[in-house]
Amino acid sequence: MPAPQPPSTPFFVGLDADGAGAHPAAAVVARLAGADLVSGARLARTVRQAEHAGLTFVSFTDALLPAVPGSPASARLESVTRAAFVSRTTTAIGLVPQVPTTYPEPFHVAAQLASLDIAAAGRAGWLAAVTRDAATADAYGRPVVGDVTREARDVVRVVRELWDSWEDDAVIRDVATGRYIDRDRIHHVDFEGETFSVKGPLITPRPPQGQLVVLAADGDVPRALDGTGPGGRPGDAERLVDVTLVGGAGVGAARGNAEAAREHSPLAGVDLEVVLDAGGRTGADRLAVLDASTPTGVRTPWDTRALRYAGDAAGLVTLLTELATPGPDGRRPVDGVRLLPAVLDVDLPVLARDVLPALRAARLTAAPRPGATLRESLGLPRPANRYDNRVQADAASA
Repeated sequence: MPAPQPPSTPFFVGLDADGAGAHPAAAVVARLAGADLVSGARLARTVRQAEHAGLTFVSFTDALLPAVPGSPASARLESVTRAAFVSRTTTAIGLVPQVPTTYPEPFHVAAQLASLDIAAAGRAGWLAAVTRDAATADAYGRPVVGDVTREARDVVRVVRELWDSWEDDAVIRDVATGRYIDRDRIHHVDFEGETFSVKGPLITPRPPQGQLVVLAADGDVPRALDGTGPGGRPGDAERLVDVTLVGGAGVGAARGNAEAAREHSPLAGVDLEVVLDAGGRTGADRLAVLDASTPTGVRTPWDTRALRYAGDAAGLVTLLTELATPGPDGRRPVDGVRLLPAVLDVDLPVLARDVLPALRAARLTAAPRPGATLRESLGLPRPANRYDNRVQADAASA
């Protein structure tokens, strides 16, 4: 019997690069003012540090309402704006803004993200999130959406259709005939959801990746109802998400959740909160200070379903190695992680100095290659266009 083959794609390691850090007291403890949190220079420096550390992608958490109403410590710029800003100062790292599916206009979401992928030369992703609080609906001036997962399914589905509304070679730039596009290669989307409808093609060409990498928390984006995929092929579009992010009370639970998530997405990663030993203090001590400093009335307390690690860098390397090492069947229990550092300015340097080099030395992970798309870094194929009759004809004859 042949020996199991190791996974062909390295274990991915992403990082959330929002604000001062993932803990709601990060800005307070780090003594960052509102101007620091929206500083372009600080954002570019953080993402460059993440890229130099060899991280696969950075995500940008977002929310319309501040974590603490009226507090400068809640200041943030919109996520796609932040990702677009650093798209021209980086060359390899993936850029994944969190964009909610519940209240923004799906057409605008599709156009923004397609434009980001163009600016980033194919390194963009989309963390599709749901919004469950009524206050956000009020801020948008919209009625509360009762079934947010149904809405997420509809939005992700129509955004994917809009990305395909331009075939890859729709832009012809034919000077002799004065034609910029071939109209036969641009297709009209006609989608009717419960709370919105979309008609017509997108206003931007197809993204360089064809489809951006879509990430979502487990359970936020269900499968398409009818299971009809691009070109009318059954089953292809049931998986609306490329990477499902799971949590767990412990490593065993997180691994089990990741295994289950692979039923509805090609890849499954673990959201992992980290508080590392740094500055002569243990991670546990730092976490206690952060918890005690959490502002009153915070909308997003640090009590999530993510896996959590507080300790030294060596212990984190051991944990990640356990998640990344293939089993007897040659399969990894988990495809990667998204690290949620408690305080970016404290935890990221430790990750860059002590954790990522150890994982690369063990050949568990690899830095993304400059010029590679995010799909290539994650080992995901570039999808065919659902409206391209030539692709459908090839599939039918196969």
